Order: sequence, then structure tokens, then C-alpha cells
Amino acid sequence: MLRERGAALVAAGATTAVVAAADLLSDDLRDASIDQLAGEAYAVKADHDRALACFERAAGASVRLTAALAWRMVQAHSLRDELDEALAAYARADVSVAGTADEPLLLAWAASVQRRRGALDDARQLAERSLAAASACADDRALAAAHVAAALVAPPDRDAGGREVHLAQALEAAERANDVLQVIRIRNNRASNQLEEGRYEGAIEELGRAIDLAELVGYVGMLALALMNRGLARWCLGRLDEAGADYEAAVVHYRTAGSREISYAIIGQGDVYRERGNVSMARACYEEGLSLAERSGDLQALVPALYQLAKVVVDDEPERATRLAERAVAYGWPDSAWALNAAGWVALARGDRERAAGAADRAGAAARAERDRFGLAESLELKAAATHDRVAAAPLFEEALVTWRELGNPIHEAAVELALAAVAPGAATAATRERSARKLQALGIRLSPTGPAGLLRHIAEAPTLPVRVETLGAFRVQRAGKPIPLAEWRSRKARDLLKILVARRGRPAPRDVLMEALWPDEDPTKLGNRLSVAMSILRAVLDPDRSFEPEHFVRADKEAVRLENVATDVETFLAEAKTGLLLRADGRRAEATARLEYAEAIYAGDFLEEDRYEDWAVALREEARTAYVRVARALAEDAAASGDHAGATAYLLRILERDAYDEEAHLELIAALIAGGRHGESRRAYRMYAERMAEIGLEPAIFSAATSRSRRGEEHVL
Repeated sequence: MLRERGAALVAAGATTAVVAAADLLSDDLRDASIDQLAGEAYAVKADHDRALACFERAAGASVRLTAALAWRMVQAHSLRDELDEALAAYARADVSVAGTADEPLLLAWAASVQRRRGALDDARQLAERSLAAASACADDRALAAAHVAAALVAPPDRDAGGREVHLAQALEAAERANDVLQVIRIRNNRASNQLEEGRYEGAIEELGRAIDLAELVGYVGMLALALMNRGLARWCLGRLDEAGADYEAAVVHYRTAGSREISYAIIGQGDVYRERGNVSMARACYEEGLSLAERSGDLQALVPALYQLAKVVVDDEPERATRLAERAVAYGWPDSAWALNAAGWVALARGDRERAAGAADRAGAAARAERDRFGLAESLELKAAATHDRVAAAPLFEEALVTWRELGNPIHEAAVELALAAVAPGAATAATRERSARKLQALGIRLSPTGPAGLLRHIAEAPTLPVRVETLGAFRVQRAGKPIPLAEWRSRKARDLLKILVARRGRPAPRDVLMEALWPDEDPTKLGNRLSVAMSILRAVLDPDRSFEPEHFVRADKEAVRLENVATDVETFLAEAKTGLLLRADGRRAEATARLEYAEAIYAGDFLEEDRYEDWAVALREEARTAYVRVARALAEDAAASGDHAGATAYLLRILERDAYDEEAHLELIAALIAGGRHGESRRAYRMYAERMAEIGLEPAIFSAATSRSRRGEEHVL
């Protein structure tokens, strides 16, 4: 049965049945063809170690591989993002026997690997050879794979040689062959094509089909990729909470598969954090994604990691930010417009308007050539931001605004509206600014002049306070509205001293407590001078021009030290959260909602996330996180009560991002998804909930109990 029908069963997605049948065979019946078949099935199920063990047994002592075995090995390594290993397997292939369906399959998979490495000419040649060989042997499974390869290297157009035609032909061939695995891959590629052209809703619909099918047959690698791509589509639409949930689910599946492609989803998580203004977490994600991409040589991960990381290190490491962006630009593929835009934003953040304008022009040209509407709109933003001429900036912002509205991205739309209000003042300017700022708040976006390089940073109003400290999501210090560069500090201990004083919330910090925190396990009798030096550096950094009396910001006596006259975002958040919750308890919902939404927008991340293992930061971090969960839960409850199930879903996803084991939030999320008619996503949310509860040894509620919350909620609303 396996010899005669096994290949068709694997293609149809019956991989569990195939490996179960293969495992029943005794060694004397398990020949190379059975091992080859079982290996392919294991690869689809993301059990790559067993897959490769099967392939090595099938190869035996032979240095050369049959085309049938070679393409399956190339596929298995490709699914793990092991591109060097995939090409090594291709190099071992014996292609002297022509005319079989295995030859075009081998060429097609090799073309895909070369494209991901950025070897576009090699990929194009392999794809052409694959399509010719598939046409000659007239095998539908081979034709499907060959047309996918041809689509990957085709120009982004809709003519007879374009991607969409190839993908349509691939889908027809795969359906004729009942090749379910290839159908999933093709739908993923069709969605990627729609993503590149800014057709995000269509991509989400296509990916929904791919996800459902991949879950049904257990195609773990393609399930992870489809979830990652849907996260990207939702991110492009400004739906950050849903994007974050998709990226998190993709990370889980990639970890199961042991694939370096996990870098795609980790970089995506970084994008969500960056957009919200959480620089610390964004940087951690980009650094991890870059490390993984460097090892695999996969440019589809490497290039985005470079240009996005550049945006978040521009204050701490400005020279490195420039180098990262320039390296991304130098690759030339993929995302050339996005990389050029990033280089421009980094230049603008460093005060080089001329360089930023030049990057904007190059990005616009690249975006037009590639039909990249997202990249084009951002290049218009950049060019407008780089000019001093308000008259010239306004039409550029207006053109960008039209494109963002067509693409359906509310974050960029609101940001450009704010920018337009600044360059085209008029009677409606104040109202426009307030409306746009509220829109960004509702989307979970924080404006800050010390945020990542980009338009939001450029349009953020610098506070008039002499010193302001940001601690939620990242540690940043502003002096007269401008970020203090890392190089100015000269001492890490001075920065740590400021953090500790912020964590004390205005209370005096005993000198011995400070010395123990800064220099643990050292003789305190020898630390007095060190503490004095740290205080001296801190005072010089906060007030280099000596505009205030020496102890205006850092007051000290023989016993203790305290911070004064310094504004912090964590104190603003806690005050707004407390006021909003009290107003809500008093029944003053309209006033409460405004304060709660403002508080929720301030909370870009946990208090001093980069110091999560420092005891002195724990108490305030827990207090702030608890307050955030109360705020978000109140907003979710109010949204659900008013029938805004999408809004409720967004707030509940943000709670779970902070605490993945909040059972109440999980159950409320499932109910909100069902109430919103998103039944497939509600079942996936239930599976995630069940997994999280299992991790901490709790029995999850049955699915029907979770859905009853939705019904009760609907009755309450009615």
C-alpha cells in the first residue's frame, strides 16, 4: 500500500497515517523507498530529526542521491531554514535520469532556496529549467511546484509572465493532483503576492484558507509561515493586537518545527513592539532575529532585521544604526524601499535632512518599480518630514494620506494627519490634532520624541519639562525635550542610580541601600566616594549647563538621596489609571473612558524591562502591570457591553501579552471572538488557552463553557 499509494497519501496530507503504517513494518520490509516516503511525511509534520534519519537510511552508503530523495531532503532542510544544508543536498543529486517528475520537483525546491539566499539569477535559471522539465513530463504535482518556483522569480506584474498567472496555474495543477500540501504552499504564496501589492484584506482571506487546511493536515512549517504572513498583513493594517497574536502562534509552531524561520515571526513581534513605542522589547526581538538570520543566510529575514533594528538603536548607538541601515540597503533585495526609508529616518533622527531627503527619493523610485504602495507612502512621509519648507511638505503628506487610507492603515493615517496639522495650520488644526491623537491612543500607540526613528518620533511634541524620564518599555531620558545620547553618560552606574531613584517614587533612598544595589557584595566602607562620583555624573548629565542649583534634581544628605523635579511616564500612568478607575466606579463613564484610554496608551511596556532581574525594580513593575491589567480589562468590558467586540478583543490580547496565564482574559477573549463571528479564531484561541493552562497544571474549562460567556454577553447587550 505504501509503495503504490504512499506518495499520493502524503501529498493529500495523510502524513499521520503514512508514518504510522511505515512504523509497523519490520526492517526487512522497510526499503529505501519506504524510508524516503516516511521521511517526507515526518518533514511535513515538523519531526525533522526523524525525517533526516529516514533520508540517510534511504541514501545508504551512496554519495550521490536520486532526484526523488534529493528533492525531499532539500524540502526538509528548507522547512527548517537550513539553506546551506539544502543546497548541499541538491549538489549530491544525480540528475542523469531525465524525464521523471522528480527532476522538476528538485529544481523547483532548489530555486526557492536560492531565492531566499538572494541569489536571484541562479533561482531564475533553476525555475526556468523546472518549468521546462515539468511541462515535458506532464505531471501535475511537478507542474504545481514548477509554477510556484516561476512565480517566486517573476516580476511583480499581472501579464502572461507575471506571478499571479503562475500561481493560478500552480493551484489548478495542485488541485488536479490532489496535492493538498502544495495547495497550502500556493495559497501562502498568493497571499504574499497580495501583501507586496498592499491588498491586505485579500491576503488575510487567502491565508485563512491556508491556515485552516494546514491545521487540518498538520503541515506545521506552512502553518507557522501562514500565521506569520497573516500577522504581517494585520500589522500593515495597523491591527497590532491581532498581529501580535498571530506572530506569537507562529513562534510556537516554529519552535515545534525547530526551524530558523522562527526569525520571521520574532522580527514581526519586534515590529509590533516598535510600533507601540516599546523600544526595549523591539530591540531584543530584532537582535535575536538578526542572529538567527545570520546563521541561515536567509535574506528575507536578514534584511528586515537590519533595517528595523537600525530604527530602535538610533539614540543609544547612532553610528551602528547608520551602518545597519546601509547594510540593509546594500543587499538590494528584498524590501529595498523599506530599507531605504529606514536609512532616511535614521539620518533624520541624527539631524541630517539632506541625506534623509536623498534616501526618500531613492525609496520612492524603488517602490514605484516594485509596485510597493506601503514603501511609496512611507517615502512620501520621509521626504515631507525632511524638508524645512512647510508649503512643499503639505502636498507630500496629503499624497501619503490618500495612500494610507486606500491601504487601510489607521496608524499611518493618524500620524500623517498629525503631521499635516503641523505644516498646514488652519481653523481645524487643533481639532484634527486631538482627533488623530485619540485615534493613536485607541490603537495602543505612544508618541515620544525618543521613540524609534520614523514619522511618529518626528511629529511627537517635545515636553517643555527640563527633565523627563521614560521607563515603560524602554529607559530613555529627555532633557528639554531631546533624548540624552548614551555616550553622554560616561558611567553605567550613574544611569542605574537614576533608575533606582525613579523606582523609589520620590522616597529618599538610604545611601547604604544604593551602594548595595549598585555594587553588591563589595565592602560598603569603601563605596562612599563611588556613590558621590555617580551622583556627580548624574547631576552633570541632567543639567550640563548648570541652569539650576546643584541639588535641583538629585538632592542628598548624609543619610539618603532622592530624586526631585523630574517627570516620569510611570507616575503619569499610575495617576491616570487611578483617576480613570475611580471615575468609572462613580458611573462617570465618558470621563473615565478618556482617562483610561490615555493611561493605556502610555503603557508601552513593563517598567524597566531591561532590568527585569533587579530586585529594586520589581515592586513598581508589578504595581504598574497590575494597574495596566485593571485598565485594559475595564476598557474591554466596556467595549463588549457596547457591542464593540473587535475593541474588546484588542484589549484582551494586550492583557495576554502581559500575562499569558490570565485565565479570565483567555475566556473573555474566546467569548469576544465568538460574539464577533470569528469562530475559527475562537477555536484557535481556545487551544492556546488550553496549552497555557496545561503549562501551569490547571484543567482548562471546556469549550462550551467558554462560549456561554459570549451568549450571556449578548443577552446583556440586548
